[in-house]
Amino acid sequence: MKVPAFSPDTFILDPTSHVRTLSGSLWRVFRTEGAHSLAWNELRHYGPIPNMRFDPQPPPTGTYLDIGVMYAATRPVTALGEVYQATRVIDRSMGGATIASWIPSRPLVLLDLTSNWPVVNGAAAAMMMNEKASTQAWARAICERHGDVLDGLYHQSTINNEPLVTLFSRTKRVSAFPARVRFSARLSDVTADEIVAQATKNLGYASL
Repeated sequence: MKVPAFSPDTFILDPTSHVRTLSGSLWRVFRTEGAHSLAWNELRHYGPIPNMRFDPQPPPTGTYLDIGVMYAATRPVTALGEVYQATRVIDRSMGGATIASWIPSRPLVLLDLTSNWPVVNGAAAAMMMNEKASTQAWARAICERHGDVLDGLYHQSTINNEPLVTLFSRTKRVSAFPARVRFSARLSDVTADEIVAQATKNLGYASL
């Protein structure tokens, strides 16, 4: 079942079955050099980018200072799998590629897309793997209607079916980032060797 291009006018949201909290480690891979560099705790305000599933910014693509997004995973292998899925090659030097991990400073409140929330609202679990123009529209509607109580989305990777978390601007308005990162390393550094080796083994990717 395809995800409709437009969401219903209102959402059914049962906090007891559609919302989950997350307090464990999160991982992300990001650029630290060039025009699109970011800090480990910085949301991206430029969007929507066509190949990013849950960008909440409205078209046309531009910079929206009050609407941010960050894609993270609960395991480093999944974070690397998502970022390098197009080429299946982990380029350890391009753009100062860095991997970082942190523990949220408070429990994150996430809309659980692995629950029955999509289907009771007229979509389906395919939301986690459907056309991105449609899923972006749904993400935008979720932010607009429930961005005051939801920190983001809990969903599954289309690469290895492991958990992903998409964070929205509430994580900055109601601070959810610790003062210090727990782990951070350039992918080109020796401290990232084991992480990259695990990813290439588990995903079948190559590395440069």
